[in-house]
Amino acid sequence: MPRVVSASASEPVQLPPDLRFPRQARLLNSRDYTRVFNSVEFRFGSRGFLMLARSSDESRALPRLGIIVARRHLPKATARNRFKRAVRESFRHRQHDLPALDIIVLARPGGNTMDNAELFRELDRAWRKLGQQATSRSPVKTG
Repeated sequence: MPRVVSASASEPVQLPPDLRFPRQARLLNSRDYTRVFNSVEFRFGSRGFLMLARSSDESRALPRLGIIVARRHLPKATARNRFKRAVRESFRHRQHDLPALDIIVLARPGGNTMDNAELFRELDRAWRKLGQQATSRSPVKTG
């Protein structure tokens, strides 16, 4: 059932189901994060963040996202929350363009100097680059 968001008291707005950020699209536990950190296949860096990714399990069709924001990089809670909201929002709109990857976005100290427009431009560029890297490189077959 589509989630209803109230734009005004008189007319509810429904989000399309394909633009949600469901539980299946998230890295949920430390084991998921550790698997990405231990076997990084794709990497993209920007002034405000670093993306690390690896191919997802073959059973998964959707990319999954995890976000790490250290307090020492973005000391204010409002800056940390703004960064996480921007990453999630950008991912929601681009997730269907990405192959099945497990992706971690790490905030860097320069992230708090970027305004929203610049952050979204950098994130869009990163999703495109990550998708190109993942589709151009064929997965390594073992045994």
